[in-house]
Amino acid sequence: MKKLELILDQETAFQPLEKVLRNSLGLSKKQISQAKFRENGICINGKKQRVSYVGMPGEILTVCLEESSENTGKVFPTEGKLEILYEDPDILAVNKPAGMPCHPGRGHYQDSLGNLAAGLFEKRGEPCPIRIIGRLDKDTSGVVILAKNQAAGARLGEQKTKGIFWKEYMGLVQGQLNDTEGRIREPIGKIPGEKLKMQVTPEGKSADTSYQVMKFLENATLTRWEIFTGRTHQIRVHMAWLGHPLLGDRIYGTGKNPYFPGLALHCAKAVFLQPFTGEKVVIQAPANSWGEKLKNWGVQNTGTDSEGYGQEFLS
Repeated sequence: MKKLELILDQETAFQPLEKVLRNSLGLSKKQISQAKFRENGICINGKKQRVSYVGMPGEILTVCLEESSENTGKVFPTEGKLEILYEDPDILAVNKPAGMPCHPGRGHYQDSLGNLAAGLFEKRGEPCPIRIIGRLDKDTSGVVILAKNQAAGARLGEQKTKGIFWKEYMGLVQGQLNDTEGRIREPIGKIPGEKLKMQVTPEGKSADTSYQVMKFLENATLTRWEIFTGRTHQIRVHMAWLGHPLLGDRIYGTGKNPYFPGLALHCAKAVFLQPFTGEKVVIQAPANSWGEKLKNWGVQNTGTDSEGYGQEFLS
């Protein structure tokens, strides 16, 4: 049973509880309906209330949700090692290695991140469906966030929409960038007839990427990115459009990477608010597959300005 609590304020008071449950707690119609018929399912100051009740500032709204036993979201549980960066009752953050898909799929029905997370939860006896918030491409390494319950997933999804939840990436692009920083706001869409490959096209969806040079190398540029939208292959497409595809990119570049095997793209940081406490969480992930390269270049393993990696709380 998951218990949610919200102290009504000027924004959440003076309106029916049903609206608060939908808009502020991110609950679905089904969840609200189930809570209505559960003893002490929806309460104000400890007393059960109808969803039509209009709350006042300072009153405490509590909702009891029963997590379904759809454990692992029909994902086959597999035992394996996960590098856990952060965990609390609502969130699990892991450092995904390059080459591992987030979800089961063709050729990876039992060795995806979802499979390993399902195995972890099953071993613990926790009925947690797999809810990945902002997946990474198979060949991209770094921070991946999983929500342990539907309400947390809904709230994090809302944070993504509002730009509160964001990620920082680092990688290597071919050649040397002309500008040390910039922003690309070119729409991205599918290429007709292609299953995976995307392109910059006026018919595409809006896409917003900022970049900053970290270090110029002999025939490449170590770059940091922040993305404000979540389009498929967004960084890869935008940098190829700029004329500087990522090293190791077999779809948008030559596929060559003289520094280490694979795609040179790593999600180094994720920033969001804890869905229920509102506390700011900053999670950093080491680029394990990059070996000693970053150290040799005088760059921290996470590619960020903060020291160390793992979890960090900011007030």
